[in-house]
Amino acid sequence: MYETSECYICRKEGESFTMVGGLWFDEDQDCPQMFAMFSDKIKENFHAMARGSKMLVAFFDKSYDGLSMTVNADFEFIIDWAAWLNFEAIGVSIVGEHKYVDFVRCNPQEKNVYDGALRPIMH
Repeated sequence: MYETSECYICRKEGESFTMVGGLWFDEDQDCPQMFAMFSDKIKENFHAMARGSKMLVAFFDKSYDGLSMTVNADFEFIIDWAAWLNFEAIGVSIVGEHKYVDFVRCNPQEKNVYDGALRPIMH
């Protein structure tokens, strides 16, 4: 794990967690990297997860101009989820035998067009 990170647990009251997510920070990044891990009950709690995801991203928007995310290309559900959260795919990276889709998301409340990582996104 990175030196600095924030982590949040989303769960339905009285039940196990639905999602663990948050941000990690690295000196080499222009914006924090969002991460998420889902329980095997995600499909049972899909609406709660969807609502909670939007709320979590809105919470991050209060503090950050943009977010990034890297998703294993084999996980189409997570790629669709990232796009639904208004992340834009900006490229593909290959690490060993694995392909990853790189995403970036601009804070819709900000109009920062000078940040290099966010430039592919239209404001």
